[in-house]
Amino acid sequence: MKDHAEGQVVFLCGKYFYSMHTKTKIHLSALEMELIENKEWILTKASVINKVFQLFGEMHEVFRGIVEEESYSLVAEIFKKNTAKISKGENYQGLPYVIMDYPAFFSKENIVAIRTFFWWGNFFSISLHLSGRSFQIKDNFSKCYHYLKENSFFICINDKEWQHNFDPANYMEASKVNEKKLDQIIKRGFLKISKKADLNQWENVPEFFERNFIEILEFLKISFPGDGKVP
Repeated sequence: MKDHAEGQVVFLCGKYFYSMHTKTKIHLSALEMELIENKEWILTKASVINKVFQLFGEMHEVFRGIVEEESYSLVAEIFKKNTAKISKGENYQGLPYVIMDYPAFFSKENIVAIRTFFWWGNFFSISLHLSGRSFQIKDNFSKCYHYLKENSFFICINDKEWQHNFDPANYMEASKVNEKKLDQIIKRGFLKISKKADLNQWENVPEFFERNFIEILEFLKISFPGDGKVP
């Protein structure tokens, strides 16, 4: 067999083979090369994700205790027989994440869910997602509006329900949304309100979640007049 130029395909015994001198055209940066040779960072990542799962499991117990308090009996009726769902993924905008939906009510017509979210490299957040016939802000509209402003919530202004980032095109501070704008947002069929905490606030995150979980429940008490039951 004759020598062949680098990268050339060789035909031998009825089959095609790459020459031994073939080199990939796909190059790694110095950082990428360092990472593929270092198994500790991927093991550390797995450890962090497991700890987020543990954290969310602990918060589920805290949330459940709060929902079962007498003062939230009407809200609790909405989430009757509800259990927490904690899940993870690797690719929300290219990055790992962990989500807990609790309490939550999902049907074809209605969504009423409190979502706790961890997004690698970005933040923790807690959100209320209301959609469909179950969401009714009518008589208490002005009270709801002022509540969101006073408690420094962010309001989703995007037309897409399932975006979690806090980019200006997705979330806006409630203080910057007037009543007319909020009314327009509600009429599109869903409302999402949210707050976030920096990842470096890990030690304070349980307090952040608990405090804002209660604020969301208080908002639900305003938003669900009558007996609090989902239609």
